[in-house]
Amino acid sequence: MAAATPANLESYYTAHENEGLAKPLLGDEAPINEQASPESAELGHAVDPRRSQGGHSCKAAAGRRCTAWQTTAALLTLQLGWGLWLLPCDFARLGWIPGFVTLFILALLTTYSGTLFTRLYAAVPEAVLFGDIGAAAVGRKGRMLVYFTIYSLDATRCIILHLAATQSLFHAIAPVLEEALPLWQCSVIVGVVVLLLGQIRYLTQLSSFFLAGTVSQMIALTIVIYDLVISASRSSAGSGTSPPRGVEGGRATGLVRHSPLIGDDVLNGNWAPAAMAVLNMIFAYGGQFAFLELITSMKSPDRFSYAVTFCTAIMTALYGGFGAVGYWSKGSSVHGIVIFNMDPSPLAQVAAGFIFLQALAQYLVNLNVWTHNLLVLISRRATRNTDDELWAEETHAKNTGDHSSSHWLAATAFVAAYSAVVAVAIPFFCTLVGFVTSVTYLTCAYTLPAWFAIKLLGGSKLGGLERAWLTFLIPVSIILSSIGFVASVKTYITEAYGGEGM
Repeated sequence: MAAATPANLESYYTAHENEGLAKPLLGDEAPINEQASPESAELGHAVDPRRSQGGHSCKAAAGRRCTAWQTTAALLTLQLGWGLWLLPCDFARLGWIPGFVTLFILALLTTYSGTLFTRLYAAVPEAVLFGDIGAAAVGRKGRMLVYFTIYSLDATRCIILHLAATQSLFHAIAPVLEEALPLWQCSVIVGVVVLLLGQIRYLTQLSSFFLAGTVSQMIALTIVIYDLVISASRSSAGSGTSPPRGVEGGRATGLVRHSPLIGDDVLNGNWAPAAMAVLNMIFAYGGQFAFLELITSMKSPDRFSYAVTFCTAIMTALYGGFGAVGYWSKGSSVHGIVIFNMDPSPLAQVAAGFIFLQALAQYLVNLNVWTHNLLVLISRRATRNTDDELWAEETHAKNTGDHSSSHWLAATAFVAAYSAVVAVAIPFFCTLVGFVTSVTYLTCAYTLPAWFAIKLLGGSKLGGLERAWLTFLIPVSIILSSIGFVASVKTYITEAYGGEGM
């Protein structure tokens, strides 16, 4: 899954100073390490836990670095986000056994990736970003592959978060309207809101709103768990002494709804929904794209693997528990974001309203980060073909205040517009997440690190068995990416023609 916060972007832009990437303008009065984190981490690629993360502060500027515990807190902030809301749906597609097995495998892989990144940093201790590891391993093409993947994440995350905000708004206001607004109108409303708020380039001025997004996620989680438990209790009570029971292989599971040990899609060979469920779980564990930045902020970088292990254990318990409660309560009937599967009620509206705030807060930060980089990239190209002084100045912009207001407005309008259009064209959250995961996350998490490790850790640092494993992991991750891409396209076509997808 991924988060750029107003408190932790400084180190990223400092590291990219020679490349001319823009830096958020946080203001002169407020120290950067005291800003509030907007919350989750499914957003961008610039993460520095030396800054405030989820209420934990690591002040590198004062000569202090993050401890393993503080890094663990930063990792939790980074990785817990919208992937959580998809876990009940993932279990519904896979079933109890494949669902927990997939979680267990991903937990092991995430733990191993923490160890691998720690060793990669030890091999290139001067590295600041993952692109530096790529450059040390295979030269300029390694750096460019990393940057291409990261910028793709930036661009597509805006679309994901626009869709999340649009659907949340729709479910929050539809019951109180005589006639529900079409989804495209909700998308336009979201676009206008983020365009207006996006003109506030001092992120500290929005810090209270970002904090509200974090609190909103926790409140929504509490509401949803309560609703799932109550819904299951009512379903069981309403069916008398013989509640519906899940069946697998002729045996009842004794659960409230049809929730087989092995999902119907898996048993029936319907591979696309099952593949999408696995991609959603990979998205939930995503965070490797920022591992290197986290390592460089630690007092003892060699202890990063311990932080990843502990964080992964917490995430696995939370993901497994929430997914199990949702599957136990809703069974195979749950689709997509679990909040939108709640029975119509004021409580469901409130939950949708809270996750709308969560999505909006994440969207604004990602919009800010992507707009910075987009303007600098455009200015570089423009100065090659024109003598426009305004564009030439923006080539070396160090913060958002160095961009012209007209260019900033045009860039944010462009991002909001394409996000709104794609969100309406592909209004299927799980499908969109699956597509992004197949194209970017698997590459960041497994393909590139394995390739770089073989190049940098060869010889005595890499045993024969591990080298074989990494060599095996590269084509496997590419194959999984290809399967995921095909499954995403197949699922989109099914859903677009009114069929049942995720």
